[in-house]
Amino acid sequence: MKKRIIALTVLCLGIVTAATAAKLIPNTASEQKSDDKQKEIVIEGVGISKTIEATGDETIRIEGTNNKITIKGSCNAIKIEGVDNVVTVDDVKSISVEGTGNKVNYKKTSAADGKVISAVAGVNNKITKI
Repeated sequence: MKKRIIALTVLCLGIVTAATAAKLIPNTASEQKSDDKQKEIVIEGVGISKTIEATGDETIRIEGTNNKITIKGSCNAIKIEGVDNVVTVDDVKSISVEGTGNKVNYKKTSAADGKVISAVAGVNNKITKI
């Protein structure tokens, strides 16, 4: 009887572990259209290195850890949630960062007043004009 209980317990733990692993965020990038003029590009995962060609109307959302994203061209907004992400962008209007150790480097902003709109929450996050 003890052997059956132990076997059943091990089996249940294996099922729970497999179910939990299936829920982990895969390394993905996707584009979602939110309306006719704006689209959202979502990058989720760990250790992703990616270059994105932007046309000016995108919101780029980065979720995860240790991602290195380069955005060529102009985008509307960048939203980062995570740890130790590094983003370099040519032109952006708005930057929002939540987490720890994230870095955003931008070359210029096409915001009407010439200043990037930024919101930063967390520790050791940096937004720098290069």
